[in-house]
Amino acid sequence: MNASYTAHVATDLYNAGYSCDGHPFIAEQYYVVIENVAGRRFRHTATFNGTQEVVCPESGDSYFPDLRQEASAKAVRLSIRVEAALQSGKFLSPTFWEEIDPAYGSDEYAYQGTEAKRLFAEKAAA
Repeated sequence: MNASYTAHVATDLYNAGYSCDGHPFIAEQYYVVIENVAGRRFRHTATFNGTQEVVCPESGDSYFPDLRQEASAKAVRLSIRVEAALQSGKFLSPTFWEEIDPAYGSDEYAYQGTEAKRLFAEKAAA
């Protein structure tokens, strides 16, 4: 991985826990992705959650404070460090990166046959 890659922050949704009425609390999780011009992408293993479950000691009820600003800031700081390393040609350890699906509609998306893989997975699951 070298200067032909750029870094940015991405988000996914995740189940942070369950509220007192039993409904799932869906929150954002932030992480860093590097991508090349062809659309090949790698995700950093560090994730920053937009909340955490806190249980009230008196009632036993769960609540979820909004930590998105802090989580986003941490992801942005990591993205800036990664971008600087990429632009200076420093080595990025593969230990902290996993390849994810290429960018939708990119050359790499077509080359890897991502659409066909998803179609076959859908059919196999049915």
